[in-house]
This record gives sequence, C-alpha cells and structure tokens, in this order.
Amino acid sequence: MPFPRILRVLSALPLACLCGWAPAADMRPQSLLQGASLVSATHLIEAQQGSLLSTRVAGVVGGGFETARGTWVGFDRWYSTKWQDARFTWMTELSPHVGVIWGLSTGERGEKYEIEPSLKLGFAIHAPVTRTTALSLRATSIFGGRLRERACLANYGAIGGVQSVNCRLAASVLPPDQTLGYLFNEKPYQKDTFSLQFAWHF
Repeated sequence: MPFPRILRVLSALPLACLCGWAPAADMRPQSLLQGASLVSATHLIEAQQGSLLSTRVAGVVGGGFETARGTWVGFDRWYSTKWQDARFTWMTELSPHVGVIWGLSTGERGEKYEIEPSLKLGFAIHAPVTRTTALSLRATSIFGGRLRERACLANYGAIGGVQSVNCRLAASVLPPDQTLGYLFNEKPYQKDTFSLQFAWHF
C-alpha cells in the first residue's frame, strides 16, 4: 500500500523541471538517472508563512509605554518585520513504504528580535498489516529556529543611570536587571514530533 494519495496531491508543483533536450535513456549516466528519479519521488507536503513564534512577536507590536516626560514609545518599530518566517517541507520516497522528510525555514528579523532559520529532518514509514489495515509512523525534528530578543538601553536618570532593560518591560515596576529574565528565548513550537497512526479501510 503506497503513501496516501494526499501526499501526491500536495506535490502538484515539482521541485525541478527536467525539460528540454536529454540523451537517450540508455546513454544517460547512472547518476543523472538517479537524480531524475529522486526529483520525481519528492513531494511538497508543507508550505506556510508565519509561524507560532511569528504570532508571539506580532502580539507585541501594538503595545508601548509612556516615558517620564509623557512621550509615547511604541513597540511597532522594534517588533515589526518586512518578512515573516516561511517554512517549506518535502518528502522523498525511498520506496513505496519509506520516505525521508526534509525542509527549511527562512527565519525572521526585527530591530529587537530574531527568529533563526531552521532545518527540519525526519522520516515516514507506511507499513501494511493486512489487505485493509496499515500502520503509519512519522517523526521529525527541527534544528535551529529559536526566537531571541535583544535588550534596550534605558536612562533612568539620577535613580539608576543607563541600564540594559527588556524593551517591553522598561516602564514596569520591575528593576531593569530583573526584566532581562523575561526576554524572548524560545525554541520553535513542535520542535520534535512523533505520530503513530493505525488505518482500517472498509
């Protein structure tokens, strides 16, 4: 029983187009034939822009605080971005029942934060048990993709002088040094996933 048809539907856009002139099949090098085979066995299974970490940062954009002089400081210039993190994932079938999952993300950057680019690796196994039942196993891990936030320098005048502070908490009641513990420093959500599915067709 091959991989579910939905994976083939998602692969409507191929990774490459091996168009134009090509030598006769029996004259092409074996490495070229293997490369063409891998391309035809590779399917796009995920394409999205904007991750949960992107949403986490976007929730800050509308905030801000008022300085001691009554000046409003908005967070939009610090936490806005021109490009949200985009992720693409493919699966390459090594056999009708085994596939390698691989992908990447572009990352995202603002003045006071960064979401690192990342790499996703994993595998999928589809094992028939009987004519009408099958087990599917899938596991993936994401390397990189961490959200990190940079501190601001704030002048507290005669009270505290110039200190590093969490930009979002600069006007809070917390001492500046204590706000640094609340800087964004988070791994990507669903960094490691594992799923086991039993299907019964009737």
